[in-house]
Amino acid sequence: MSKAVHPCRIVDQITTKTDKRFEPVARMADMIVKMTLETGNCEQQDLLAEGFPRQDIATLWHFANALAAIEIRCRANGIGFSCEREARYA
Repeated sequence: MSKAVHPCRIVDQITTKTDKRFEPVARMADMIVKMTLETGNCEQQDLLAEGFPRQDIATLWHFANALAAIEIRCRANGIGFSCEREARYA
């Protein structure tokens, strides 16, 4: 698995400069990806140690963890994300 930073990450597709609604989820997903690549795993208590508030972890964990899993799988398979910033999520 490559540790290279990919120019178009999955988490980049859910937040823009004008729409910051999903920025906390994207930050958490980034941390989950980073910790998983470094140690092989990331648990909710690991995010507490990184300074994420308990309430944010409780409400955003499942969404962020799902995004992180997709990002890691795409990196492992060498799949780039082809959508531009106009991508929409339902």
